[in-house]
Amino acid sequence: MSESLDKLQNRILSDAKLKADEVIRDAQAKADQILSEAKQKAQKDAEETLAKARLEAEGIRRSILSSKVRANRLKILAEKNRIVQEVVQNVQDQLASIARSPSFDRTAERFVQEAVDAVDSDQPVIRLGFRDASRRNLDGVSKVVPKGSKLVFEDEPIDGLGGVVASDAEGRVIFNNSFKSRLERLDSRLLTLISSTIFGE
Repeated sequence: MSESLDKLQNRILSDAKLKADEVIRDAQAKADQILSEAKQKAQKDAEETLAKARLEAEGIRRSILSSKVRANRLKILAEKNRIVQEVVQNVQDQLASIARSPSFDRTAERFVQEAVDAVDSDQPVIRLGFRDASRRNLDGVSKVVPKGSKLVFEDEPIDGLGGVVASDAEGRVIFNNSFKSRLERLDSRLLTLISSTIFGE
């Protein structure tokens, strides 16, 4: 009887050992699986963090590059603007001394005619003022003004560059046909034309 008790005991111990080994194997397999999943997650997190860092670095690089490009564009625009303004100044200088050109009398007559037409008055008051112009080289304008007009010859050029200003007798309607006024009316178109002519844009 004691022998069968020993056998039974041994069998119980053997079964318990097998069960324990199985539990240990399962626990080890679960531990390996958890460790593997943790490694995979850590690697995935590291890759995501690295990708995010690369994106941020690329964004910073592009931002720096974009700032440099913008700064260069602004320098180029400033230089182009300086050149265009130089051309405009040159044009103004030439316009201011138009009284010395052979076509001055025709130009003055045209300015007067345009101003008189714009005012549309039977008795317009026409003021003329050009640098270096004398009454003698403005005599030709009298043939384009209507009867009853009043001609006033200014000692100084109108608006600094010269030109014509016409108004009705009461001074209610005024049309400024000076070079400066004409340039201001053409301002954006003129600058675009100069820029496209010089820079081909």
